Amino acid sequence: MWIAIGLLGGLAIFMFGMSLMSEGFQILAGGRLQRTLEALTRNRWVGAGVGTGVTAIIQSSSVTTVMLVGFVNAGLMTFAASVAVIFGANVGTTITAQLVAFDIGNWALFLVAIGFPLYFFSTGRKLKFTGEGILGLGLLFLGMVLMKDAVDPLSEAAWFLSLLDFATHNPFLGVLFGAVLTGIVQSSSATTGMIIAMAMSGIIPGGTEGLRIAIPFILGANIGTCVTALLASIGTNRQAKRTAVAHVLFNVAGAIIFLPLLPLFYRFISGVFGGVSLARQIAISHTVFNITMALIMLPLIKPFVKLVKYIVRGEDPLEHRNPLAVEPHVLHSPWAALDQASQEVAYMGHLAGEMISDSVGLIRKMNRSTRQNLVQKERIVDNLAEATTEYLSKLSRETIDDEQAERLAGLMHAVYDIERAADHAENIMYLASTRHEGRYRFSDAAWDELQTISERVEEMFNGVIQAFEEDDAEKAEQYQYYEHSVDEMKRDFRKKHIARLNAGTCGPAAGVVFLDILSNLERVGDLANNVGYVTRGYLARL
Repeated sequence: MWIAIGLLGGLAIFMFGMSLMSEGFQILAGGRLQRTLEALTRNRWVGAGVGTGVTAIIQSSSVTTVMLVGFVNAGLMTFAASVAVIFGANVGTTITAQLVAFDIGNWALFLVAIGFPLYFFSTGRKLKFTGEGILGLGLLFLGMVLMKDAVDPLSEAAWFLSLLDFATHNPFLGVLFGAVLTGIVQSSSATTGMIIAMAMSGIIPGGTEGLRIAIPFILGANIGTCVTALLASIGTNRQAKRTAVAHVLFNVAGAIIFLPLLPLFYRFISGVFGGVSLARQIAISHTVFNITMALIMLPLIKPFVKLVKYIVRGEDPLEHRNPLAVEPHVLHSPWAALDQASQEVAYMGHLAGEMISDSVGLIRKMNRSTRQNLVQKERIVDNLAEATTEYLSKLSRETIDDEQAERLAGLMHAVYDIERAADHAENIMYLASTRHEGRYRFSDAAWDELQTISERVEEMFNGVIQAFEEDDAEKAEQYQYYEHSVDEMKRDFRKKHIARLNAGTCGPAAGVVFLDILSNLERVGDLANNVGYVTRGYLARL
């Protein structure tokens, strides 16, 4: 019993330290990690290198893969680009095993003593999160020491020695146990750390026999770590699910390829690295295995992607981060460039319209998947707005006539107004979350008023975007008339709701949320009205 408590306690400190170290270094790096993942993944070899480097910094392939699932779900990265990063992430995570294989338990408390004051007492951002990383590393080593001490008595336990003997002759059992254990703790580094702790304590015998016990566990740990990405893919789009499935297939393929070759692998490791400790040999085995699999799979990335798409079939609707229609080579043809920019602005408008509809639906019923997709669409709109504005700015430096200049200015206004409408949709989503978290109740009259004004705003916004896309000034003017009714509804419903507040029909907290939703919906109507003026060519009104 005390062995189990000591092992679990050491494992808990190890995992907590790894979490702190990962979080500290990840925050310290800021958005650079994400921008690197987004930007440097077109070439498969570069993508694998990026995956290795990022994971080596944050010390968790699971975190990297979960980030990839989010990027792919948001349209910030293609599924094919994410696959190479996954291959590299498996290599990067082996750095943890290399660190813990150093028998530097005496340094654990020293690192804790340095990291703690930096983390808890520093006011500067860099010092604080550097301290968090150092503190995490110290706790990681401390956890290793505790696990090593906890398992020492097992060297005299007959049942455990029999289990090790059985595992020596049954590598499938080691793979299965490693996968299950890692699936539970959701960290291959934790499983690897436990195995290395046993090697350091002498429970796992040295030489080839020790490798026969340890390496199958490592193969299983690589499979078990996929659980985190699979959980993260729940409720995401098809492309993101493919990313999670690719992670599983890659690691399962590694076990399938290496299991028949294990006797050769044991001899290779013990022959080439026989002069180092068993703990170091296990860490090296982990690294060699993942590097070998990456080198095998990178040239086969196209058929691998096809296989994953065959397993997770179907096509997703087009969502993209950067404009697909605008092309730099048409900047010297202003009318063509303006037409292409108009297509992107219309696409932004349709995304914003979907966001408005989704956010209104969330007021009545919160849905995790809808909320997540809405946030991701808002990112896409923001990125489209930035890229399209930059494109139009470049076009403004070309030789254009007055009519083209006016249309360009109109598109600039439309980009801004649509982006702001998407922001208001996101505001409504957060207000909906506040209502659900606080369990605030709206009266039947309040629900009827929200339905009335939201339907009118949605109809107006979508109609104006359609008019913009079709360049139909009459249709734009038709939907602009709705703006007056939206303003009147807001004033009327606001008065009625204040009356309900005074009468005690509606609570104060619910009343604040209701009034804020009204204000955001009314502002969306104003922004739709502005886009209508762009379509009609009346920039002076903006």
